[in-house]
Amino acid sequence: MVNIFTSGTSIAYLIEALLAAIALVVGTMATLGKTSKEGAGAGMTHQFLVIGLSVTIFLSAGIAAAFTHTLESHGIRNNVNVPNPYGQ
Repeated sequence: MVNIFTSGTSIAYLIEALLAAIALVVGTMATLGKTSKEGAGAGMTHQFLVIGLSVTIFLSAGIAAAFTHTLESHGIRNNVNVPNPYGQ
């Protein structure tokens, strides 16, 4: 069964992937303009940076999730079972 948190996460990943794709397309268009003005070397360097930015945008949710998981796993936990007075 799909709950609201799963669908919200899916939407967040979709938006993130869309932003990475937009950054790649816009950056590639800018690279084409830079290549015609400054030459192939400047264009290649610019395209490598555009690809790096797009990959960083795409992986940022994974990086944030790993960071959050690391912080949560170092927390103090009390595994004592506390009975619920309101029933199951």
